[in-house]
Amino acid sequence: MKKVLLALTHFCFLSLAAGTLAPMGPTPNEQAAGIQHNQQLRKSFFSWQNRSQFKVDRPFSELEKTGYLLFHSDNYYDTSVIKDTLASNLPAGVKLIVYTDVPSLVGSLRNHYEPLAGKSNLEVLGLKYRASDRAIWARDNTPIPVLLTEPSPNGTKWGAIDAVYYGGDEPDSALAGFFHINLGKNPYQFEGGNFVTDPKGNCVVVNKQPTSQIPDSVFTGTYGCRKLVRLKHVSGIGHADERVKFINDSTVLTDTPSYAQQLSDLGYEVRVLPTPVGGRFRTYVNSLSIDNKIFVPVFDEENDAEALAVYRSFGLDVFPLNSENISDNGNGSIHCITMTYPKMELSELKNLLFR
Repeated sequence: MKKVLLALTHFCFLSLAAGTLAPMGPTPNEQAAGIQHNQQLRKSFFSWQNRSQFKVDRPFSELEKTGYLLFHSDNYYDTSVIKDTLASNLPAGVKLIVYTDVPSLVGSLRNHYEPLAGKSNLEVLGLKYRASDRAIWARDNTPIPVLLTEPSPNGTKWGAIDAVYYGGDEPDSALAGFFHINLGKNPYQFEGGNFVTDPKGNCVVVNKQPTSQIPDSVFTGTYGCRKLVRLKHVSGIGHADERVKFINDSTVLTDTPSYAQQLSDLGYEVRVLPTPVGGRFRTYVNSLSIDNKIFVPVFDEENDAEALAVYRSFGLDVFPLNSENISDNGNGSIHCITMTYPKMELSELKNLLFR
């Protein structure tokens, strides 16, 4: 499939029928293999020891100062409009990193995004790694940034954790030889979209298979979670980022009332967002926070206005982005196709992501 796409004339106008692309979620065979993988690891690593070379304090939270926005160059499901809007509206001091597994596209990508993000705010990376149609879901397959308890020998205070991704699209090593910070390993199969955190070290996952096979000690030891909340898989894909959104240091959003008590127990006021009327995979929760700006999925339907009003009530600069195509195909939304990293020197980030 990837070779077929390369024959198309311009990266920005890729348009294929949804049925020709790999799904965001695992196939039945991939699901079974992931469960087996995690079950076997759980037996082997029952008493989990963090084997990374650095000690982790806690995971980075989207509520903290953002330094970089990352996304892959693929633009399936009408996501080019989403990515162009993000590139055009980055807060001051936030740099855009567009990466591709097709180095020949670097020039055209730079020509496209420079007028939107600004030349000094853009880095385009041509990486060599095995990628497929699933490369677009950056949230699931890029390493998760973590704050270290003390600076590493090269002086950085940030590291990142790589997990096994069922799709095989893992730019972690490629993304951690270019930037400059330590890369730790979670050997379990796990998608980054099923991991939502706050600056206090609270972590939330939806306890679906195969995540349910991952011991708590992996989250506390490897990612630095101080408290882990496992939510029952009620609806949707089964990722925490489609159900839970920490909006500030005192409030959390959800569209699933049955989660309210567990979230309230973390010390937050819980605000319930409306549920979109059409499409079982639609959600207003899968928004992307970048400093004082928030990019919210909308669906050209009656509940859009209510959801946007909730976000605006927190004094945020709100950007509504239509997500019908990607969401209605069960392939997530804005948060799923992006990744944010903390503010650090570019040389640090290059070492973290691409070694």
